[in-house]
Amino acid sequence: MGPVTFNIHNQTKYELRVQSSNGATAEAAAGTSTSLGFGSNDTNITNAMRWYQDGICILQGSVAWSAGGSGADDGWTTSNIICMNGEMNGVGFSGCNEGWVELQPYNLMANGGEVSVTYTNA
Repeated sequence: MGPVTFNIHNQTKYELRVQSSNGATAEAAAGTSTSLGFGSNDTNITNAMRWYQDGICILQGSVAWSAGGSGADDGWTTSNIICMNGEMNGVGFSGCNEGWVELQPYNLMANGGEVSVTYTNA
């Protein structure tokens, strides 16, 4: 798998903390952006996206990719608080209390590329 750049835009009113399955971490305060870079040895990446209010985790979603599948989950709560919009190698996705959104083709990220997601308040 090729290298991947993951751009994250947190346009919510909550703090966002990212924990990747390879151990990488990032944070984005409300209204800010951050990014993570993954090398060709980083395969089967799942990023836990956790939103915090006053130090308490209030929601978790995810963004994941591998050579054999890719998708994103904006998280689910009884009161819809976060929506997402993004692209993986030019294939758009969105969600607002959707749960998991699977992207096609299945090998979309097989050669690496760019992932970008923007989170907003619902």
